[in-house]
Amino acid sequence: MVNCPKCGNDTSDDAAFCTNCGVSLHSDAGSTIEQHAQRFAQNMEQMGKKVGDQMAQAAKQFHESTQKETRHLEQRMDRIGKRAENWYERRFGPFGPLLESFIFLIVFRLVIMVMELPNEETPEVRTVAAILLVYILPLFALSLLSNYTQYLSKKFFQIKVFSPLFYAIFFVLFCWVISKMLYDASTHFTIPDLRTAAVSLENSLPTIFVFVLLIGYVILVVNLPRDQGKKP
Repeated sequence: MVNCPKCGNDTSDDAAFCTNCGVSLHSDAGSTIEQHAQRFAQNMEQMGKKVGDQMAQAAKQFHESTQKETRHLEQRMDRIGKRAENWYERRFGPFGPLLESFIFLIVFRLVIMVMELPNEETPEVRTVAAILLVYILPLFALSLLSNYTQYLSKKFFQIKVFSPLFYAIFFVLFCWVISKMLYDASTHFTIPDLRTAAVSLENSLPTIFVFVLLIGYVILVVNLPRDQGKKP
């Protein structure tokens, strides 16, 4: 039984209207629930849009502040690097590249000394150390070539023009030394693949020279206007 909301008359459950006063028994409740649901959905949509806008604005502000701080940090690190570089150049002058090469030589020799320590589990390491020791002076000479090319390129424009050629020579000589190391390692360890790699690398030296030379001059041409703009 259903009670009429207007007169209180008892009516059957399947009745759509009150038998006493004729008032509808179902339309008001259904429409009220539907209206509440629609208002709730609209409120949630507006709230979601508002929260989304706030989060987007906060993310934008965070991104802008992060970019700004990153630029400031990069500028600060660049200034520190330039100050350190200028101090190093003023302190050592033309002897700076020589000092860097000697530091490389000392560190490389210390690494070889560590590898030469007796070790029964890996005796091959001492063989590798012996191979590296043979080429320590050529590597020292290559470091001199690289360091002085970089140093003189900053001081003289004529040297800067030819710096890609010097770097190509350095890279080819370095690859040649690596090929000789691989050849010696294949002889000591009887590994045919190392000999094949050494021969392939040695045969590729002309191609490597041309490729590095072209890349070097492309980089030089691209950076030349910017370098001229930095001149006082």
